[in-house]
Amino acid sequence: MIGRLLGALLAALLAPAGASRAAAGLLDACWTPDELRDGQGRGALPHAAASPDAVVAPLPPLPARLQGSIRAVHPAGDEKVIALTFDLCEGARGVSGYDAPLVAYLREQGVRATFFAGGKWLRSHPEPALQLMADPRFEIGSHSWSHKDFDGLPAAARDDEIAKAQTEYARLRAELAGRACAVATGPAALAAIPPQPALFRFPYGRCDRAALDALAAAGLPAIQWSIVTGDPAKGQGAAAIARAILDRTRPGAIVVMHANGRGWHTAEALRTAIPELRRRGYRFVTVSELLALGEPVTADRCYE
Repeated sequence: MIGRLLGALLAALLAPAGASRAAAGLLDACWTPDELRDGQGRGALPHAAASPDAVVAPLPPLPARLQGSIRAVHPAGDEKVIALTFDLCEGARGVSGYDAPLVAYLREQGVRATFFAGGKWLRSHPEPALQLMADPRFEIGSHSWSHKDFDGLPAAARDDEIAKAQTEYARLRAELAGRACAVATGPAALAAIPPQPALFRFPYGRCDRAALDALAAAGLPAIQWSIVTGDPAKGQGAAAIARAILDRTRPGAIVVMHANGRGWHTAEALRTAIPELRRRGYRFVTVSELLALGEPVTADRCYE
């Protein structure tokens, strides 16, 4: 353990400047390749354990261009960029899973992606959550606390679902900051990890006007999608999922999938879709990067 921490410290001192390089050093310092592949770690928190308190500062209200239901982006010059997104849902009852082989494949291929994690999922899966948080290829958006339907949800419950998820992420980030491996890697690595999610996805893709307005006031863009894979359907095979992606891909597309163990054949489908998208000239970006590359395609309502 001491040798590993010294190695991480040396790597931090010798590595070139840059947030991505620093964050990559944190990932390598805190987990072995086997731990990353399995979503495990020796520093895992027990379920519902307490870690340092985290204060979540208010985000600035959304600019007009980011308000409403964001379904895709018109990238400048029709640049061939696409955002792969994966929901990490978990309802109030029960615990969902984590598709470690899917994430391992994204890492192996160097694919940038966005994960929309529920706060309750973060609480139930602290080690995979910290690994995603520390990986510079990925970003984490919020998927509410416990996956309630926001269409008609009373204001107090709605605001609680939003705030608790933000706080849980910040709590885990604070826990990571206190680990010896993170301390040894240096402050630049932690600085590369956002203090809280800056994106939001409505559970079930459902909302009402009040929910959209509440998100705008909270500074969280509502990210929907332009391509539905249907991967939660058990009867749908990998070929159909890959075909759904490839047939509908356009510059600036946002694809919705699942990585909580309830997406069926998703990882297998990506082994077809990702190489083909690259052959067609597409580049994989996070949702935040996509939003910076052009104008969002928005609507004044959610899909469902």
